[in-house]
Amino acid sequence: MNSWFIYIVIVILLWAMTGLIYKAGIHSESEKHICLKYSVSVGVVFFAISLFYLVTRDEPFTIWESAIRYWPMTVFGIIYFVINTISFNGYIYNEVTVECPVEGISGGTSTVLLIATYLIMGKANSASKLMTPLRTAGIVIILLSIILLASVRNREERSKRNSEACDRRTSWKTTGLGTLIFPFMFSMVDALETVVTGVCLDRTYGYSMPAGDSIIIVGMEYSILAFGCWIYILIADREFYRPFKKENLPRLLGSVTDNAGIVFYSYAMAIDSVSTDPVLAVYPVVAMIGGRIFMKEKVSKVQYISVICIVLGSVMVVADAIT
Repeated sequence: MNSWFIYIVIVILLWAMTGLIYKAGIHSESEKHICLKYSVSVGVVFFAISLFYLVTRDEPFTIWESAIRYWPMTVFGIIYFVINTISFNGYIYNEVTVECPVEGISGGTSTVLLIATYLIMGKANSASKLMTPLRTAGIVIILLSIILLASVRNREERSKRNSEACDRRTSWKTTGLGTLIFPFMFSMVDALETVVTGVCLDRTYGYSMPAGDSIIIVGMEYSILAFGCWIYILIADREFYRPFKKENLPRLLGSVTDNAGIVFYSYAMAIDSVSTDPVLAVYPVVAMIGGRIFMKEKVSKVQYISVICIVLGSVMVVADAIT
C-alpha cells in the first residue's frame, strides 16, 4: 500500500481523535482556569518534543541567538500561545461536530494568506492568477456557511435563553459569531503558522531557518508561558494542578495526538505536498461522525448542512493549490 496514503489516514484519524479527546476533557463549564489548564497540558507535551529536538540536534544551538535571528517565529510563538489558550473555550461551548469543521478552514485560510504573502514578496505578479474561480468559490461558500451556522446557533441560543432565566454574562453567545469565534480564531492562527513557517524556512525568499529550530523555539516558548500559567493557577486556586491526574489525562492525550498528527503530516507533505492538504480538509467529517457516535451529539439539519458546506469550501480552496 502507498506510504503516502497510510500517512494521510493516520493524520485524519489522529486529528479527528484530537477534537474528541479535547472535548472529553471538559468536566464542567464552570471549572476555573480551564483554558489555562489545557495550555499547561500542551506545554508539557511541547517541552518534551522541543527537548528531544534540542538533544538530538547535531549542530550547536543557542536558543536566544536563534530566537532573535528568526524573530518572526519568536513573535508567532507568543501569538500562538495566547490565541490557542483562548480558543480552548470552543471545546467548552461547541460540539465537536461544529468545532472541528470551523477549525478546519485553516487550510483554506492559509492558502489565502500565502497568496497575499507571495504578492507582497513579489513572488507572484497578479492576484487574479492566484485567486482562481474554484478557489474564490470555495472562499465564498465558507464565508456564507459560517454566517448561516452562526445565525442558526444564535437563534437557537436565544430561544433557549427565553425559556430559561436570562443571564447577561452569556449574551455574547447570541451576537455575531457567538461561540464560533473560538474555532475561527484558532483557524486564523493556524493559518498564520503556515505562512510564518514558510517565510522562515524558505531559502530563496525567507530566513533559511533549519526546520528543527522552529520546533525548538516555539516549543520552549510555549512551555515557558504554560509554566507561568501553572504558577498562576497554583497561586489563584491554592492547589497544584496535576495534568497527569486520571481525570485530566484527556487534555494531555489530545495534545499528544495533535502533535503526532503533525509529524505524520510532515511525512505526507514530503511525499506529495500538492495532494495532502486537499485530502486532509475532509478530516472534520470523521470528527463529526465521531461526535455523533461517541459523544452522542445532536445538531440540527441546517447546522449539518452548514458544516458540510464549510468542509466542501475548504476542499475547493486547497484543492486548487498554488503550483
